[in-house]
Amino acid sequence: MTVAVTPRELTQRRAPNLRELDLLMLVTVALCCLGLVMAVSVRGSQVDVGPLQVMRQQGAKLLFGLVAFFFCAVMPMRWLRKLAMPAFAVGVVACLLPLLSSGVNGAQRWIRYGGYQFQPVEPARFALILAMSWLLARAGRRVATFWHGFAPAMGCAVLLAGALVLQPDNGNAMIVLGLAGALALVAGVRVVNFLPVVALAVVGFVSIALQHGYVRDRVTDFLSPDPRGQVGLGLIAVGSGGLFGRGLGQGWMKMGFVPEAHNDFVFAIVAEEFGYVGSLFVLASFGVFGYVCYRLVLQVRDPFLRNVVCGYSVMICMQAALNLLVVSGWAPAKGIDLPFVSTGGTSLVFCLAAVGLIGNAARADRAGTFSTAAEVEAG
Repeated sequence: MTVAVTPRELTQRRAPNLRELDLLMLVTVALCCLGLVMAVSVRGSQVDVGPLQVMRQQGAKLLFGLVAFFFCAVMPMRWLRKLAMPAFAVGVVACLLPLLSSGVNGAQRWIRYGGYQFQPVEPARFALILAMSWLLARAGRRVATFWHGFAPAMGCAVLLAGALVLQPDNGNAMIVLGLAGALALVAGVRVVNFLPVVALAVVGFVSIALQHGYVRDRVTDFLSPDPRGQVGLGLIAVGSGGLFGRGLGQGWMKMGFVPEAHNDFVFAIVAEEFGYVGSLFVLASFGVFGYVCYRLVLQVRDPFLRNVVCGYSVMICMQAALNLLVVSGWAPAKGIDLPFVSTGGTSLVFCLAAVGLIGNAARADRAGTFSTAAEVEAG
């Protein structure tokens, strides 16, 4: 007997999660366009650079990001599952390579080749989510147990965090552990498994962090803000924008007053030039991004694919939240990009790649082209 299929049902089968993914792409494109505009506004005002050169530089970063997005959006998820653990191993080794080079301000966090440089923590964090997604999905119903769920997944996070502490990059080490903990909890790991490890981690980080003077200075500045400090100047830029801002390109706090105005504190310049309206646009965009990803996580049925969607969604939203908290003075200063908006090329590439994987995982689950159970049985 032949079952008739309506055109609407056929369209839904060919285009899974169409509405959510369309909205996700729209928000991502809007934030990337804002990032390109702000790069020209902030860095283009410098005499030694110029707007056209900034446009070419930021456009090249965006082009690489789009290539990464399309590559991750079409790559079969089975390939990514098989590459998860090798990619994570490469990421950890990459985080150790800066230790062989000369550091900057007492830290060794960059890999330099010729005139190019990048922070290996970005690809390592990206690979960590893939590795944890597979380990948590492989555990199946035993994911709630310590040895099958918690230990393998969080062991990877602790390994990467240890490599980052050696640089030292204590802030990113804490972010890695927080991201891994959030993904593990969503996957079904019990909270009680975290309690002893969290206690040891807090004691360890406090003892390590107190050995570095810049960490104590950041905590002191957070508890008693200095108006002449980075956060204080950023707050001045935010407050001076008013309702509609000074106008695009008319901000003056980017003229050497706010450090890292093109990167970590780009939101302060957005608030100064576009005012409360521009700030609300950024907050609303990331709010919509998080809500759409939440809807996708609820819809995805396969454990591995659900962990992928959840992990990369939390990665981007957590990074955005931390950046906005630092700029607004609600968290100690930490060098972290605002996803899609800051000029950092490495962050832009891997954030766009993450969006590509979110869409790829959601479509693969709806189309039924991937099965974790079959992958586990196949080895």
